[in-house]
Amino acid sequence: MLHWIKKRTTLKSYARQLPLFLKKRYGKHKRYSAEEIKTSIQKAGFDNSFIEYAYAIFMSRTEFGGLKQKNQDIEDYDTLRKKIAKSFFSGNTSFTIHDVLESAFIPKK
Repeated sequence: MLHWIKKRTTLKSYARQLPLFLKKRYGKHKRYSAEEIKTSIQKAGFDNSFIEYAYAIFMSRTEFGGLKQKNQDIEDYDTLRKKIAKSFFSGNTSFTIHDVLESAFIPKK
């Protein structure tokens, strides 16, 4: 049960807070590199236990495939995006960075 809560909280931070951090740090792009995602997660203080989900959100299928070749333990791109879509994008596995930014949490000033 605690694992599920940790995972849900982490994925929520990836979907709702990380996009704004990436945009602020690297500018608005359609995709971000593995290094940009990893660095942003570390700098923002997010849990990196489920980083493959962040990669699936912010990287292209091709870029993700390169990571998958290096680490066979990572779930496949479509499976990860399906799980993310079910939780945050009404099941739409074709979500884009635009959709992610639209759903991002914008803190009140």
